[in-house]
This record gives sequence, C-alpha cells and structure tokens, in this order.
Amino acid sequence: MISSTTRIRIEKILNRLKTNQSVTLKERIFLNKLSNVSPVISEWVSSALGAEASSIDNECY
Repeated sequence: MISSTTRIRIEKILNRLKTNQSVTLKERIFLNKLSNVSPVISEWVSSALGAEASSIDNECY
C-alpha cells in the first residue's frame, strides 16, 4: 500500500503526462519503479500514456 503523499505525487505526475506537460526524468524513473511493483500503478501509467504509447512499447523490432 502506498502513502497518501506518494499517491498524490503520482497523480500530479500522471495528470501532467495526460496533458502533455513536461515530466522530468527523475519523475519517470519514479513511476517506472512503482509500476514494476504495483499492477495498479502500472495501469494508471498505461492509462495516462494512452493507447498509442502502449502500442509503441509493445512493438517488435
């Protein structure tokens, strides 16, 4: 379970992602680390990035 402070921080970052505002590398790393341990946060990040970003991540090279 995450703290209220962490959840609010995540929500602020995700809102900026949804509106195409700048997100620092440090914030992206923070989201990535949490996404790796929490399926719920992983879903939040996927939703914020949208379908196009998800399809790019899943492309085969």
